[in-house]
Amino acid sequence: MLIYHAGTGRAVFIGCMKVTTVFIFTFFTLIVAPIHFYSDEQPNWVAPAVTLSGLLPLVFVAYTTKPFVTYVHLLLPQFARQSRELLFRYAKALPKDAVLEITTMNSFGKPVVSRVKIGELFPSKARFGLANYSRDTTKINKSRPWWMGKAVGEFGIHGGKGKIKEGGVWEIVRSHIEKRR
Repeated sequence: MLIYHAGTGRAVFIGCMKVTTVFIFTFFTLIVAPIHFYSDEQPNWVAPAVTLSGLLPLVFVAYTTKPFVTYVHLLLPQFARQSRELLFRYAKALPKDAVLEITTMNSFGKPVVSRVKIGELFPSKARFGLANYSRDTTKINKSRPWWMGKAVGEFGIHGGKGKIKEGGVWEIVRSHIEKRR
């Protein structure tokens, strides 16, 4: 069940910004920098400076938007799907092995879904406060193949319940996570 949505506008803006910085980096690195490198009229430091001017936005955007969470889904047992009252009763007595599916974006804006148990999440202030929840991924990364990349360990879930029907469930789940402080 969807319990948190960051908003379509914010998600589209972040995704477009990520893709745009990749294009900017590619343009500066493959087109503009070689022109300055092979030019006899330019000093030697111009080509590396142009490359750096394409790299800096990419690194900044990748670092600041990596933990941005677009969706949080709570996997519900069958009995909690029967009524709204049972849903909220389950959320208030949430077990530590309850599973959240947290969706972030990779560098190209593609969704990355992480299955996280409530007991694994803890509040944090990573990345200058941009990631407000974290989990320990050392054990997960040891068992993952190299080609899959590292597991997502930092999540930035900012804002209230949003405009979703069962947004109050996220507030209850958030309070469970905050108790682990």
